[in-house]
Amino acid sequence: MSNLQWILMGAGGLLLLVLIFRTFFSRSAIFHYRGLALQQLSKLIPDESKGLDEIVLAAYREHRGNTIRWSAAYFGCTFGSALLSATSAVVLKIESFGNVGVKKDFAAVLAATAALLVTLSTAGDFHRKWLANRAAATAMENLAYDLLRSGLDRAAVIEKLKDINTRRNDEIARSAVDVRGEVGTEGRQ
Repeated sequence: MSNLQWILMGAGGLLLLVLIFRTFFSRSAIFHYRGLALQQLSKLIPDESKGLDEIVLAAYREHRGNTIRWSAAYFGCTFGSALLSATSAVVLKIESFGNVGVKKDFAAVLAATAALLVTLSTAGDFHRKWLANRAAATAMENLAYDLLRSGLDRAAVIEKLKDINTRRNDEIARSAVDVRGEVGTEGRQ
């Protein structure tokens, strides 16, 4: 195979990955199967909870969307790194590759890119951000179901919203000072 054929195969593979990513992570795909029951929520909400449902659902959609994006970043880096590492090894082993220098260069670029993906995922702490948003989305979904109860205390719901956001932020930032300025939150669950 000529070098041009290898380049075209690589470009075709990259294009295929982009198309797959776009198909599975488009906005309609993101929300098509998640939170279906929540779509019916506004029809069932008691009068004392009206208005809060829109806030909770908006927060749910935000956290669910963030979950999907961080999941794509984390698993994309993890599996992308594995794929690039394996491809690098295969490129070095292929005997029919025309130019040995180009083959080694191509394998080195693949291996370096794989290493960068792992570094990016680790340094960016994508896994923790994915989990924090996933937990926040689940908490918002559960809070939305709580809105169906009559006699619900609006102030308590607002405090719960604030608590969910603070926990999410604390998990992402892992700061010793939380957003209310209280010191020593690192042990808080």
